[in-house]
Amino acid sequence: MSLKVTTFSSKGRVTRIYGYKTKRIHHIQSDNQLRVFLILEWNESVKDIEENVELKDLEIIINDVENLRLDKFTDKETGKLYQLHTNFLVTIKRSNIEEQVAISVKGLSELKRKTVIEKMEIERRYWNSKGILFYVVTEKQIDKQFVDNIKWVRETLMDRGIKDKRELAESLCYFLQENRERKLNEVLEKFDTNVGANEGTALFIFRYLIGIKEIAVDMEKSINLDEIISILIKF
Repeated sequence: MSLKVTTFSSKGRVTRIYGYKTKRIHHIQSDNQLRVFLILEWNESVKDIEENVELKDLEIIINDVENLRLDKFTDKETGKLYQLHTNFLVTIKRSNIEEQVAISVKGLSELKRKTVIEKMEIERRYWNSKGILFYVVTEKQIDKQFVDNIKWVRETLMDRGIKDKRELAESLCYFLQENRERKLNEVLEKFDTNVGANEGTALFIFRYLIGIKEIAVDMEKSINLDEIISILIKF
C-alpha cells in the first residue's frame, strides 16, 4: 500500500502530481522528492515509479535483524513495528532487461540524525534481501536547473489546449532546421506569423518538441531563446 499526502504530516511541501508516463496520481512528500520524481520520469530508461512503498513483512524478509535498532520503530504498547516506507521503487529497462532500484531522498541535515541513519540501514537491508539495489539521494545530487527545465517542457505534454499539436510540432521541427543559423526567438515569431497562430504558439510547440525528445537541448543549462538555433538545438 502506498501512502497518500493525507496519511501523515510532512516536514516538506506535499504534492499530488499526475505522471504522464505512469498514467496515475503520485503523492509526493517534499520538494526534493518531487524533483527526484521529475528527473526519474524524464529518464527514458525508467518505465515505472512507485512512491512511498511500504516495507512489508520486514522482519521476515531481512535475513539478519540482530544489530538493527528495530525497537526505535516499534510501538511500545503493542510491540508492533510501525509501517516503514521507502520513497521510491523504480523499474528500469535497459537492453530489454528490467531491474528495480529503491531510492530514499534525504536532506543533508537529516543525515546527521542517528535515527535517520538507522532507518536507512533497515531500508538498505530490506531491499538487499530482495535483491534490489538501494540508493540515498540528497539535494547535492539534484540539479535544480535541470529540474526547472523539465518543469518548463513537461506541462506541454499534459496540455490539450492546442489542436493539431503533433502536426504543428512536425512543421516547426522542419522550420527550425531550415532556419538553423538564425536566432530561435526570431524564428519562433516568424513561424507564428506564417501559420497564422496566436503569439506564443511556436514557443509552446518548441517546448513540446523538447518534451517528446524530437529535439535536444542542454537541459542542465538555462535555455536561451536568443541563441542561434544550430548552437542551442541538436536535431
